[in-house]
Amino acid sequence: MMARAYRQRWRIWFVAVLGHSVGLFHRAALGPMADQLMADFGLTAAAFGSLGAIYYYVYAALQLPSGTVADTLGPRKAITFSLLITTAGSIIMGLAPSFGVLYFGRLLVSFGGAFAWLSALKVIMNWFRSREVATVTGLAGAINNSGQLVAATPLALLIIAIGWRGSFFTAAAVSLVVALLNWVIVKDSPEKAGLPSIAEIENEETYAQAQTAPKLTVVERLNRVFRNRKLWPVFLVALGTYGSYATFFLNWLVVYLMQTYGLTRDYASSFAMASAVGAILGTSALGFISDYMHSRRIPIMVATSISLVCYLMIALWNGGAPPLAAFWPISFIVGFNIGAMPITYATVRDIVEPEVRGMGSGLINMGGFAGAAVVQPLFGYVLDLNWQGEILGGIRHYPVEAFQKAMFLPCGLIALGVLGGILMRDRKRFTRMAGPHDK
Repeated sequence: MMARAYRQRWRIWFVAVLGHSVGLFHRAALGPMADQLMADFGLTAAAFGSLGAIYYYVYAALQLPSGTVADTLGPRKAITFSLLITTAGSIIMGLAPSFGVLYFGRLLVSFGGAFAWLSALKVIMNWFRSREVATVTGLAGAINNSGQLVAATPLALLIIAIGWRGSFFTAAAVSLVVALLNWVIVKDSPEKAGLPSIAEIENEETYAQAQTAPKLTVVERLNRVFRNRKLWPVFLVALGTYGSYATFFLNWLVVYLMQTYGLTRDYASSFAMASAVGAILGTSALGFISDYMHSRRIPIMVATSISLVCYLMIALWNGGAPPLAAFWPISFIVGFNIGAMPITYATVRDIVEPEVRGMGSGLINMGGFAGAAVVQPLFGYVLDLNWQGEILGGIRHYPVEAFQKAMFLPCGLIALGVLGGILMRDRKRFTRMAGPHDK
């Protein structure tokens, strides 16, 4: 039975995680086409920042409902329906005749993307053992970040070849194919595939309790999650780590490099690709290191601290314009340290009861996206405040001083991530489930 579960789970895991990689593509997709969207729709930096930020507002707002859907409706249905909504949003963005329609398409893409990751996490928690979760979640992050990788130089080249509208139509076709794969292949849990649960196989102490526990209402789920004090430092880690990364590296990096250093779109996007490669390697490596060290806190503290140094280098070195060559290691290192995020999800499994892990993961995920939702438009607002009236190629051209001032916003976010890592505490044994006494 276990051999059969092992054979099935990797295929199910891969397809479920692939569904979320589509959403990660859309998060980063605006970066390489930023100047064209600003020119075609006459957008200011603040307006473009709001277009990018709406993804994070919607995503953050829907994380607790998304966790509930993952716990109740099940991953298979949730991921499939989310991808169908993303497909519709991609088509609308490709057809958009005005900024309002473009914004609505982005809203739909955001709504669709909000439900995929926590359902994929639910698949991981249902199909893999406790000691495997950080490693497997890290590997999932590597697949997810392939979406970001495609949204860098490959997307820039596609935009050059067929335009930004054609690129959205291509993304819609890919979303539809992945939706069909999820409907056909994904099984919510081993029990749904006629196999014993992972809890039974591990002989976990709480398995019998979980089978007889009464169903919880939404209010009871919220109460259990919000009263778990150990979750809030992890929330800060997500807020700082992903919020800072999404603000600058996924949204403003390409424009910053093009305007500050005079780079072409494809060359500037190659730095975003270096960041994506770092994220792919980091999400795999740091999850494995966390499991190997039997520590969640130490890898998180190291990763966030190094990232803080990198952000400060961008903001302070040479007046906000470090030597271009320095952006290769900086982009890679900051991307690599995004590997702290899978560790936060693994921490949820350590400290939250099984019946509310989806909602617990939703709270952590909400942290990262809340940071980006607030700071992305603020970044654009600071740019507009410091604009000196120069227009090149139909769009506003911002001086390096404007970018330098805006960079202190992601610096502040990542500093909160460092604080969260300091406040975290490691459990002595990862495999023991959390109960009421752990709150």
